[in-house]
Amino acid sequence: MVGNPYDRDAQRRRDGGNHRYVFDIPLDRATSHAIQGFNAYWLRKAEGKAMPARADIDPAEIKPILPDMVLLNVEWEPFRCSIRLRGTRAEQFRPKHVSKYLDEATTFEPGRREDYLAEMKFVATQRRPAFSRDYLTTRSGLVRDIWAGVWPLAPLGERVNMLVVIEDFAGLDASDFDLGRPA
Repeated sequence: MVGNPYDRDAQRRRDGGNHRYVFDIPLDRATSHAIQGFNAYWLRKAEGKAMPARADIDPAEIKPILPDMVLLNVEWEPFRCSIRLRGTRAEQFRPKHVSKYLDEATTFEPGRREDYLAEMKFVATQRRPAFSRDYLTTRSGLVRDIWAGVWPLAPLGERVNMLVVIEDFAGLDASDFDLGRPA
């Protein structure tokens, strides 16, 4: 994590307790079956290349992971990420109808949008996956940890044009959270 220019909040405590946002952690600290599973799949699909392309990813091969997956299109001038598709569980927690672009989304903890945008830019420019420990606060004030991973996709020899994001919401109920849905 040292030297990561996008890691400005890594040590900031969010709730005065043990829950905190930490970006670019080692994969072995992300205790999520979905993240571990997709990372192994991504590495196999890279097949000696820097990273796989979207065409290398076959949804039929990763069915158990699809509910938590989000696919983002990357735009470079200026850097933005548009939401291409979301898995069913991801849609419950990050509803697509709320925004087309990540920088317009309202389903994050206060102040977190900038963190997520920095994560996406980091992965796209560094051309490597990154993992994080994050959290959501329930309507009753309980803090729940979640794990996330971001992986770049690019056609051979080209710049990153897509990102795969997995936020592992397993065991959480979306109705317990205020997710910025329109009234």
